[in-house]
Amino acid sequence: MLLHFNRDGQAFGPYPLEEAREYLKRGQILPTDQAWYEGCANWMPVVQVPGMIGGGTTDTPPPPPPPSAAPAGPVVLASYSNATIKFNKKFFQTELARFLKLNPEGQTEQLFMRVRTGEEYALYRVAKTEGDHCVIQVDVDGVRKDKRVDYFNINDIEIHQR
Repeated sequence: MLLHFNRDGQAFGPYPLEEAREYLKRGQILPTDQAWYEGCANWMPVVQVPGMIGGGTTDTPPPPPPPSAAPAGPVVLASYSNATIKFNKKFFQTELARFLKLNPEGQTEQLFMRVRTGEEYALYRVAKTEGDHCVIQVDVDGVRKDKRVDYFNINDIEIHQR
């Protein structure tokens, strides 16, 4: 199975699945890079490829990368929903911690969390994870504050392009 990647208009790959996973672990492939594999209709962020990297085999060239024109609204690069993901201590310690490490402040992505009350927070860091809740640093009216959030109150988390 071969995967093609694109970052800021520069194509790289194809790489076998196992090699691509290693590159992702080392940060050489970023979760927000665009990926394509045979059978995939369009390019998509790496984190949206089935199995986190993708599936399928390829003998045909990939379609052209998505247009680089700036979209009108925020682009959702990845989305996690409580309907498909169990938000818990492990999720915050692995998936989100890895994203935040790969995307320090000043990078082109932003993480948002929506809770059952309808509030939405820009997430800067996960300060602490515990059994049934986490403490996150969020933007509240332009000020960074620590906020306790019970995992069961989280509706969804999205990664937006700035």
